Amino acid sequence: MGGSDDVDREREPVDRSEGDVEEAVEEAVEEAVEEAVEDALEEVEQRVAEGRHATNLELFLDLVFVFAVTEVAGVLAGDLQWAGFGRGLLLAWLVWWLWSQFTWLGSAVDLGTGSLSQYLVLLAVPPTLLMAVALPDAYGATGSKFAAAYLVVNLWCLAIQGRNNWSDAGARSAWLQYLPLAALAPVALFAGSFLDGGARVAVWALVAAFNVGSALSAGRQDEAGRREWSIEPTHFAERHALFVIISLGEVLVAVGATAAEVELTTTIGAGLVTAVGLACVFWWAYFAYIPGVVERRLAAATPRDRGRVARDLFTFGHFPVVFGLVLYAVVAKHVVAHPTEALGTADLVALAGAVACFVGGLAALQWQCVHRLSRERSLLVVAVAALCALVGPRVDAVVIVALVGLAVAGQQVVTYRSFRRATMAS
Repeated sequence: MGGSDDVDREREPVDRSEGDVEEAVEEAVEEAVEEAVEDALEEVEQRVAEGRHATNLELFLDLVFVFAVTEVAGVLAGDLQWAGFGRGLLLAWLVWWLWSQFTWLGSAVDLGTGSLSQYLVLLAVPPTLLMAVALPDAYGATGSKFAAAYLVVNLWCLAIQGRNNWSDAGARSAWLQYLPLAALAPVALFAGSFLDGGARVAVWALVAAFNVGSALSAGRQDEAGRREWSIEPTHFAERHALFVIISLGEVLVAVGATAAEVELTTTIGAGLVTAVGLACVFWWAYFAYIPGVVERRLAAATPRDRGRVARDLFTFGHFPVVFGLVLYAVVAKHVVAHPTEALGTADLVALAGAVACFVGGLAALQWQCVHRLSRERSLLVVAVAALCALVGPRVDAVVIVALVGLAVAGQQVVTYRSFRRATMAS
């Protein structure tokens, strides 16, 4: 018996030691799980605080508009005279407006949650691509196909918006105020496609006016102030920044495709570097701080005023910026093709116009955000116009683009320093 007790006493420390280890392991696992859960919750809370971002579906849909922007640039490149420029501008607006409808929809509804709206938007991809394919000859043989696809996609998007807004009184009121002109516009576009020449252009220009009118009417509140659009500031600002990337991408595609079609000589390489260099300056001019500024301005607006701010700052305010980049893509293509020849009058006007649209658009955004007129941006527009008019016809294409790039970069340095000083002072 005594020997057995001794053995038991010897085993007890071992048993207690094994129990302590098991308990310590359990506690460590519990602590690790709790920390993991806390980290996950913090990450979710951080994402919620940062706002919702673009979904994979929206990026997929953007690929269609990448192609549409390329087709718009092709229309502009085919005729840079005033009449051709006007027709290209009109098509650019129609494409921009259609993309904007999906952006407003995606800001109100999370299209990444597997909801019914996600699949309804997915169904719009094929007719949207059909619209883009028919775009190059929209003023000719494929006009009715372009308009029919545009009609289907636009009305489909309006229907999805109505479905999502109907349960909320404020959103429903805003949508109903917006609906009449917004629905009339694509119908008029389709009807106008059966006309020829100037009559078709006139009707389609009226459609653009309907678009603007529908947006303005949707921004008016009734006496009770019930009309309210659902806008997610982070998502909305990010979507428009992505379209700026699409437009900058068109410059790279135009330059790269042109260089690939010819022998890559030293002069062609110089033209490529110079043309892309100005595109890089444009990227810096926008992405240095513009996305954050406009997002904060939208977030600071009251919910009932946010729709108007989003309309003016993004739907209206960003169009000149992106159109200026598309217009520059046309010029950049010609610069790479003939770097040591002087640009023609049409290309020089387009280059000055591209800078005026892009830089002038940024100046307009600045005015809407802080109600301050940018003197350096205004002076730059005038200086570039003078350069293109007086120097452009006398120097090689690569030289005039380099001079314009230096001018834009110099203005951006001044503007960025002013922004930094204002930020540090606040």
